[in-house]
Amino acid sequence: MNKSTLLSSLFLIVLIGVAAFFYFGGKPSIGELKNSVAPAASLYPQAKSVSDKLNFINDRSDAVHLSDLTQGKWALLYFGYTSCPDICPVDLSKINLTYQMMDNKDSLQVVFISVDPSRDIGGLDKFASAFNPSFLGLTAYQDELMSISRSLGVYHEVVESQKLAQEDHSSHGESGEHDHEGHDMDNSDSQTSTKTAHYEIDHTSSYLLFNPDLKLTALLTSPHEPAPMAKAIDEIIEALR
Repeated sequence: MNKSTLLSSLFLIVLIGVAAFFYFGGKPSIGELKNSVAPAASLYPQAKSVSDKLNFINDRSDAVHLSDLTQGKWALLYFGYTSCPDICPVDLSKINLTYQMMDNKDSLQVVFISVDPSRDIGGLDKFASAFNPSFLGLTAYQDELMSISRSLGVYHEVVESQKLAQEDHSSHGESGEHDHEGHDMDNSDSQTSTKTAHYEIDHTSSYLLFNPDLKLTALLTSPHEPAPMAKAIDEIIEALR
């Protein structure tokens, strides 16, 4: 073997070695990735399979699975409600800033999940898109919503002192639909009454990150600073793609 052939062979071996490193050894382990993205994100050691729990409804009350919206993308879910006086608008603004800073934003779908379906159906996408045109909104009927929330570890409950007002409006709406003799309220009036009921909802400020298979992969943790969150989500997407 002459010198030229030897150098070419050595160069080829080095090239193969570098390629092998990047394809097989360049990505961090789960433990390394977990340490790298902390404290902005808390990575699950093993992604949780919850796809069967992600059944929602849209603004037209049509049944929708989360996969219908994500279409193979990663998903960031935020649970809140449209009449939330302060926390939800602040959080969604932070999520928008995070999204804008990301290198992999095209691989992520942000979805707002309302915990207040009785007032929010019909205004979900409008509310979500006010923070970013690409953000979408979903909810679920109350029983299904509670099941979803329990599966994902999300807490929400009407403020105790305001529960009676919510129940009064709900029962008033139901009687308005059926008692045509004693009341002059039609169905649209009933729905308006229910939707304008005043109550607030206690809820956890949860940012949940799902991989393209809709397995719960990470939680974005407080204080939810946009720049660290953007960096963490980018790292997770790049490492686990």
